Amino acid sequence: MQIRPLPWTLRRVIVVLPALLCISCSHGSAPLNPVHGKLLYQHKPIAGAVLVFHPPEVNVKTIYPTAATEADGTFWVKTGDQDGAPAGSYVVTVTCPQQVQSAKKMYSTGEKPETADLFKGAYGRKDSSNIRLEIKKGDNELAQIDLN
Repeated sequence: MQIRPLPWTLRRVIVVLPALLCISCSHGSAPLNPVHGKLLYQHKPIAGAVLVFHPPEVNVKTIYPTAATEADGTFWVKTGDQDGAPAGSYVVTVTCPQQVQSAKKMYSTGEKPETADLFKGAYGRKDSSNIRLEIKKGDNELAQIDLN
């Protein structure tokens, strides 16, 4: 059995196609910058709050940078599964889900936990949030955010 070489055009496609795919995947994705900060509620650190950074322009491919606070209120922003966020202006929404049913009741009835936003939606909508932040190129240590 004799192995014939691939036609010239097919060889070109095999070489060029992976390069084109790499270019198309990276095209349009802005470099990410490290972003960290601290969230307080009534002047005290709050754990479990979720921050979503809303850029001014979005499309179907937009991945919103997000963060979740630790017990001491600190957070680190991620975009998708990568650390950081693109430089730019953002409106930030914050929610803090809290369990509203007792664990004992859920265990005895088999119900799923019910949660509610600790802030009652005050910071959970982009159009009503007053939290506006600027992320610059390079490392970003954000000013402390204190919610009342």
